[in-house]
Amino acid sequence: MKIAIPTDDGVHVSPRLWRASHFMIATVESGSFSILELRENKSVRRVPARPVRPGFRDDRYTAVANLLSDCRVVIASSIGSAMRNTLFRWNIDVIITSEYLVDRVIALFALALLIDESKIDPEDEELAEVVYGHLDFDDGFDG
Repeated sequence: MKIAIPTDDGVHVSPRLWRASHFMIATVESGSFSILELRENKSVRRVPARPVRPGFRDDRYTAVANLLSDCRVVIASSIGSAMRNTLFRWNIDVIITSEYLVDRVIALFALALLIDESKIDPEDEELAEVVYGHLDFDDGFDG
């Protein structure tokens, strides 16, 4: 299965999926992976910061989905609902992670250890502690 991770430098996961200058494409099979290519997102260079006409965002999102059309999964640190819906229409699943290193994301996904943080119930404090590495407790100190 092919997966894609947005990146600007080939090392770190980009904070915004559709604005990433590149996508790291990897093949994952049976607990192992191989990196196939660093694919350039050419649509990001010609996109102004503000939409100039109705539907412009849809064009931009469709260009990204088309670029990743051979991938089954996109792993990102954040995604807007419009981009998520566009990928969904293209049969591309989305996983959200706070991991910031591309190679670590790929390795964890290959080992089925990558947690989709968009599916974490905020009421589940124990899981939030494991994922985010902090405790939210009252020590009784009012000071």
